[in-house]
Amino acid sequence: MAYTKVIARVRSGLVQVLYERGGRRVGSGSGFLVGGGLVTNSHVLRPGQIDAILIRMADTDPQDPGSYITLLPEACYQAVTHEPPAELHDYAFLGLDEPEFAGRYRFAFDSEMAPVVGEQVAFLGFPFGMAQLTAHLGHISSIHERNGTTVLQIDGSINGGNSGGPLINEDGDVIGLVTRAITGVIEEQFERLIDALRHNQEALQGGGGRVLLGGIDPIQALRASQAAMEQIARDLHRSANVGIGYAYSAEYIRDAITA
Repeated sequence: MAYTKVIARVRSGLVQVLYERGGRRVGSGSGFLVGGGLVTNSHVLRPGQIDAILIRMADTDPQDPGSYITLLPEACYQAVTHEPPAELHDYAFLGLDEPEFAGRYRFAFDSEMAPVVGEQVAFLGFPFGMAQLTAHLGHISSIHERNGTTVLQIDGSINGGNSGGPLINEDGDVIGLVTRAITGVIEEQFERLIDALRHNQEALQGGGGRVLLGGIDPIQALRASQAAMEQIARDLHRSANVGIGYAYSAEYIRDAITA
């Protein structure tokens, strides 16, 4: 079956996971429905200090406030029934049964879990936080072990926001969970820089009284410059993608939630 038909069949089971802090959207990831709930990355589910987690189905109107399921982080975490350490398998299974999930496609896991190098695969999600579901085709370029976990390397353009989406074979069965992209620069340095700039803004926001110098508030000016630098760092990080990404084998999720 052509991937176009597979994607049309499964797309109603895709979800976008978004976060809010201080009344604004601060990040997003992807996820998908399976029997009994929802699967995403552990690192997508726990992005740090946030006020709310929002879930939106792929085929709903992003401009309609009614399209979003809003959960307090504590309620969302209480729904987690399976979640190994992120450095191992990086997945979380949420036993959610929201009314909005009714009648939607539920992904199945491949029964054999025997991917091979060169096999064509597809991965679906919401890169860069865009509202439109995006599908990419690629090939498994390498299969190796990391910390006792089978890792599938993909020669497809995985980007921030794709994390938590399914990696599927030509039958539409899940064989992997998209986890991260490889960039052409040292990724950890970008992440540390972005974190530092964000923390600087939060510290400046919590500063004391207002002081004007020549009619300019230097604290607010510094905070604005830090925000601009953060955006530049994010854009550079995004553009550094070299079209190689990782997915963890889905066998760990399948075995845990079907045991």
